[in-house]
Amino acid sequence: MGTVRRAAKNLLSLSSAQIISQVIYFLIIVYLARTLGAANFGKISFAQAVVLYFMLIGNLGLSVLGVREVARDKGQIDNYASSIVSLRLALALLSFILLLGFTSLINKSAEIKHLIIFYGFSLFSSALLIEWLFQGIEKMEFIGISRILNRVVFAALVFLFIKSSRQLLLIPYLWLGGGLAAASFLFYIFGKQFGRIRLRFNLPLWKSLVRRALPMGAAFIMIQVYYNFDILMLGFMKGEEVVGWYNAAYKLIFLVLAFIPIFINVIFPLMSKYYQESREKLETLISSSTRLLTTIALPLGIGGTLLARPIMGFLYGENFSPGIIGFQILIWSVVIIYMRCTYEQSFLACDQEKRYLFGVILGAATNIGLNIVLIPYFSLRGAAIATVISEFVFSAYMFSYFRIVSRREMVKYPLKPFIAAALMGFVVYYAAKFNLFFSISMGIVSYLAFILLLKGITPKEIVELKHQIARKE
Repeated sequence: MGTVRRAAKNLLSLSSAQIISQVIYFLIIVYLARTLGAANFGKISFAQAVVLYFMLIGNLGLSVLGVREVARDKGQIDNYASSIVSLRLALALLSFILLLGFTSLINKSAEIKHLIIFYGFSLFSSALLIEWLFQGIEKMEFIGISRILNRVVFAALVFLFIKSSRQLLLIPYLWLGGGLAAASFLFYIFGKQFGRIRLRFNLPLWKSLVRRALPMGAAFIMIQVYYNFDILMLGFMKGEEVVGWYNAAYKLIFLVLAFIPIFINVIFPLMSKYYQESREKLETLISSSTRLLTTIALPLGIGGTLLARPIMGFLYGENFSPGIIGFQILIWSVVIIYMRCTYEQSFLACDQEKRYLFGVILGAATNIGLNIVLIPYFSLRGAAIATVISEFVFSAYMFSYFRIVSRREMVKYPLKPFIAAALMGFVVYYAAKFNLFFSISMGIVSYLAFILLLKGITPKEIVELKHQIARKE
């Protein structure tokens, strides 16, 4: 299959699957929030946040290392598959033991401790998930199917078994069922195409893999501070009900961010390849990608701020109204992430893991400090502000050092999208007096009209981007 057709197929497969799986998952979240109530929803949110930190110990950046190395040398796929899966299972066991120790020490109810331990079993299903192999060989359709399968199995089990808060402790096992279904599917496909993955205990090789992956792994541990430390702090300082309000808003943010993994999964192998073969193609890819994402980001920020109340009310009901202000603040972290993400991934694709790690540590330190200071006084509002500021600090660092990869200046890109989004904001403000869906529709139509009138981006440029990321050698 030609490069253009393969890239188009990958983008279509991942985007379709990501949209479907995220919509299914979000419907589950809305169902659980309404069924369990804010306090119980906060309990499972807190437990998941704890387990995510231990899950990072079971990865240590090995998945990203695997993508990069397989994309560069597909002849080593069997070696990387066996070695990385074996190592991740060993790390998962270590993580689970550490999780048990942590759970025994924290001052939380027996119910929350049980939730944490039960969610901890997903450490092993995560270690078996070999999405990174299929990303490296650019077989994104299988990743897409596995993600949909994961959500469908989880959704079916939730809707079948969860009828009230009395079934709260069942939820982690249902989550595990979805993860195992996805991992089993990918193992089956890999076995048909490349042969069975054999577990190997090779300590010298494991040390080499960990040493190479550790800068990325440490960076990902720090990144989780952005998305989970605030939930942990709110859980310890303000209680599970506040966590429930805040996490309801955060799940909306993750839904809005769903496009980013799709885009990055497609262009990351290309960035890694272009870094070695063509700096000109790399610069063009990053420049065009950033311009497109900036054009998408700014209307999301303005529209989300104006429509936060009707959106939260429609999805969660009035019991979650305290989370509205959290969403209005957090939506601006989406704007920052969209504008930054291509630069951010280029550091990993271009062998700049240590510089990337320093930037993440800087942002994470900012996040920790601000959460400690702001949450006691401003509760979930303080947590949201801390997230946005730390994202800005991380982004400022990335932009300041981006010249090591590209000399192109893209400061001018946000101007026209911002003007178009501001004009859209006036339309949405007055349309909000009517119906939520009418307001959203008017916002989309008006923004498209304004951005085209201002020539912020044209259909021709979008088509050109498609060819830039998939141009034949």
